[in-house]
Amino acid sequence: MASVALGSSSSAHHRAEELDEGWGGVDRTAEELDEGLECICKLATVRELEMPTKSAGSCTCPSTTGGHSLLAQLQSDMERVLKRMEVVETHLGLSEKLRVERVGNQDVDDTKEVNQNVQVLEVSDAFKAAIPGVTGAETAGKAKNGFWKRRLDEFRFSTTTTFSEVEFEHSVWSIPIVSGLTDVGWFDRLFASMLVLLNLGMQTAFSWILLTDAFIGEDFEAKVGSAKVWRTSIAHDHKYSDFADTSLVSRVCSGDGALILSTIQATLVTHINSYLGLQERHFAPSMFEPGVLLCMLCILLWALCVYKEYRRIFLELEAAIGIPKSRRTVFRQNAFVSISWGRFLMLLVTSLARALIASVLLVAGILWLARTTSIQELMLNAVALNAILDVDEFLFAGMVPIKTQHFIKELQPIHVRYSRIRSQFETLVHCISLLLLVFTSYFLLLAPLSDTMLSVKHELCGGNQTFVAAFNPDTQFTFGKVTADSRYARDLSSTEMAVQAQEDVARTMKEEAALYPFCTETMIMQADGPFYDDEALQAIARQLLNNAAASVGRVDAQSCHELRDFCTSPDARLVRLVCGDTCGCTDPTSFAWYKVESQGCTSACLQVGRMTLQNRSCLDSPIDEIWSNFWNAYPSVLSGWFGRPIQSNRLYSLVQQTQQAMLDQGCAALAQFPSDFLTGSVWCQGSSDLFWPLSSLCPQTCGCDVPDVPFANYCPGSCVVYIRFPK
Repeated sequence: MASVALGSSSSAHHRAEELDEGWGGVDRTAEELDEGLECICKLATVRELEMPTKSAGSCTCPSTTGGHSLLAQLQSDMERVLKRMEVVETHLGLSEKLRVERVGNQDVDDTKEVNQNVQVLEVSDAFKAAIPGVTGAETAGKAKNGFWKRRLDEFRFSTTTTFSEVEFEHSVWSIPIVSGLTDVGWFDRLFASMLVLLNLGMQTAFSWILLTDAFIGEDFEAKVGSAKVWRTSIAHDHKYSDFADTSLVSRVCSGDGALILSTIQATLVTHINSYLGLQERHFAPSMFEPGVLLCMLCILLWALCVYKEYRRIFLELEAAIGIPKSRRTVFRQNAFVSISWGRFLMLLVTSLARALIASVLLVAGILWLARTTSIQELMLNAVALNAILDVDEFLFAGMVPIKTQHFIKELQPIHVRYSRIRSQFETLVHCISLLLLVFTSYFLLLAPLSDTMLSVKHELCGGNQTFVAAFNPDTQFTFGKVTADSRYARDLSSTEMAVQAQEDVARTMKEEAALYPFCTETMIMQADGPFYDDEALQAIARQLLNNAAASVGRVDAQSCHELRDFCTSPDARLVRLVCGDTCGCTDPTSFAWYKVESQGCTSACLQVGRMTLQNRSCLDSPIDEIWSNFWNAYPSVLSGWFGRPIQSNRLYSLVQQTQQAMLDQGCAALAQFPSDFLTGSVWCQGSSDLFWPLSSLCPQTCGCDVPDVPFANYCPGSCVVYIRFPK
């Protein structure tokens, strides 16, 4: 018999002493049995006895009753030794495994040796008759169900199958399987049930929250659009450049720690550089991407945690399937002898719930980790996910009633068979699932994320960073200025650039209109203009036209003729500045509204118009289309000037009276209504901010024939002898 290695603990020594005493009893019983063997040999056939035998002639035959007593005592001692051995093995954690050993090139089967050492008793009819009260069937049954027979069966099965012990988890999920078996109070039982529901609710809530967009966050692809908006609207705005004249985009992309604006974009650029292993001015993919590698490791770590949960669920369910089923659960000595179908279904539902929660957490966790762009947060997120999976164990250790805890901890493990084929198949499944997880996560999540990050960085920091732009709302010009490459490299002094920027940005339209020495459209843009063939001036005129077209939302316009419908718009100042001839700035009798420097007409174009007055007569113009258009636009022009509709004003009736009188009477109505009572402007003198003087249309009514009138420069040349021209 194989020897048992005993531990150093006192209980193990005690068990060993008891075992030695039991074997001493067996030896004594065997010696007594040998003395009466002569008589027994006459009645029974003994085959392959391990103990030494004596010849039948030398046996002193005791009574048959004594032989029966010796056999019974031997069996009793053997059973007692078996029980003590099982207790010692259980206490020491030892398990006897008999397996086929290979000696040299030959397989030595231990079953042959065991069979030679096992006593198999075949009881004859004479022996049955000699021992009253004991039948041959009973003796044979005891021999077949004996200790060595059971060891032989276990050995024969172990040559192809390995037994694995499956223990019930120290988890809240184990409470339903032991429900009703523990000797606890009603409140302990109620509270344990509540903990099961609490665990189910917590893990379900965590799973649901992890799958929401509010937690996982928007797809990184959406940041491409926001990066474009930021780059075109804010990044190059002159208002956000610093005193060192560095543009905002240069500061963001260089990781300026003094930023107080666009910190979200600066953080995003930092995360992208760290995740992809890029330098500040690098936009090509790197050979080594630390963020991708770390994210892949975190996903693998999280998947291993979930796979461990899957395996525990499957083993526990497989162990429960191996327990015999009955109408009622039979539980003895901390072990399930049989289990009821209701309890088994409860275990099955619990296992399915655990598997479903683990699957949801696996998918949600992988998506969450794949969308984490901060390397510092990746490890924290992976650890946090594992904590969610261990909620059941936390509740068991901290909240489950102590008697229920002890009952679950003392449950005997269940033996599950593992064959070689089964082990290889399980290993194959693990290998395939692991490879599938790695390749799927990389090619479907991490590789596209890496490409998107490069696109976002290109939108944020690609191209020219060293310029800013400013828009003058009055002149409607957009100015560009070269900025420093960094805070320590500049092309101009800060004072010079500040003065330059201030002049361009703060200039009014009236000042802008006075800067042009000639009418741009007539002198450069028209084919008969003297500077039409000048390429340098043509480039300037083209730039002005593009700005004018963009100011009214018609970026595809190629000529002033395409913009003529905007000439009477109150916000088309830049159109009138560039297209002075098309918009009537050179015609003194055209639409008079907005035909002043403050509304876009250049001084040079208006001077051309005043020069054409020399050839006009000193008579009032009739009520024609030009006159009607001017007064029909009167209410809308005043509404735009004051920034609110004047129709709701009580004075609107006076506006209507003036408008109707002018439309009906023509220039004669100027004598009745000489000025606009809302703006205070005299119609014949005009308004430097709103309209051209009407003296060019009504010279006779306005008194242009009177010498030295204040608006003589806007009267026809035939009305007065002396005309004052502006210096």
